[in-house]
Amino acid sequence: MVDVPSLDPTAEAVPGSSRHTSGKRVTPLIAPIPFHNSQIGWGGVLMFGLIHRFDPDTTLKPSTGAIGVMASENGSWGVMAVEVARFKQDAWRARGMANYLDMHYDFYGIGVDAGESGRSVPLAQTFFMTAGVLLRRVAANVYLGASMIFLETTIDLPDSLGPGLPPVPDQSRAQLLAPGIQGEFDSRDNDYWPSHGSLAELKARFFSTAAGESGSFQRYQVAWSWYNGLKGRDLVLATNINACAAPGDPPFYGLCMLGNGRYNMRGYTQGRYRDHYGNVFQAELRGHRGRGGAVVFAGVGQVAESGQDIFDAPLLPAGGLGLRYQLTKKYPMHMRLDYAWGRDGGLLYFSVGEAF
Repeated sequence: MVDVPSLDPTAEAVPGSSRHTSGKRVTPLIAPIPFHNSQIGWGGVLMFGLIHRFDPDTTLKPSTGAIGVMASENGSWGVMAVEVARFKQDAWRARGMANYLDMHYDFYGIGVDAGESGRSVPLAQTFFMTAGVLLRRVAANVYLGASMIFLETTIDLPDSLGPGLPPVPDQSRAQLLAPGIQGEFDSRDNDYWPSHGSLAELKARFFSTAAGESGSFQRYQVAWSWYNGLKGRDLVLATNINACAAPGDPPFYGLCMLGNGRYNMRGYTQGRYRDHYGNVFQAELRGHRGRGGAVVFAGVGQVAESGQDIFDAPLLPAGGLGLRYQLTKKYPMHMRLDYAWGRDGGLLYFSVGEAF
């Protein structure tokens, strides 16, 4: 739910919904959401939102808008606003977001060797971002469209570094603008707890520097999640494959990272392993009875400096267990508590919504 600064803002930032919902045109939503994050620790998000409809057809998924404030135990905080809208019988989908984040986190360097060393430098980064996506349905369950991102960031760099600590790139300030294209295939029966269907996404963004210390670069992401109900929604096998590429001259927060973003692989501190290329393969078995549930999951990831090296890069395995509690009787949206093990030890996760 809350990530260290990265350049993947246009995933749905508020929970989705089931295909069949109540007939109300507007339903208010007030949600205090606790979390535990591998970089910024325990914290909470207070969200005020509206589940609303642009179409009267209640068999279609509704739209959701929300504003929220976030704070964590290490002094990180932020404010955000999002809208996930569906128009014209879901023929059009629009997403918009704006946020300001003041984040305190550890930078481990770039590459597998830097991540394995475990040495880090504390950073403080402000992050103002606005983004928008407009998608049009071009075939059954297939959407194509365009995106735009504007980012302004500042980083407080340490005056001096001790011996053996990773060098921090001199990228203390930057303004970036990125037009992009995006495609989706979405046949899921439910956004919260899918029991059948798939979600595939392809994103391409082209960043240029408006001001500050950063070069021009591209960022490509592809992801596919597949859901197979072995016993309906009571026992579901979910699998996910995702890959990232950031060629050119990206800032370190524009690189591909393990443990970060919408399809994060649990078991690794966010941003500890980052480089120009990355991939993740993961699976999760989800059991559900009444309002409770449990999961077991495993995965493997890689990061590398070049596309040629990615499949020869060291494998970073992970696995873990988790518990689920359904927050409402109507919608299968869950509070989740996971514990995952990676090469460097174990990590606790506490949030709302599934990892993928």
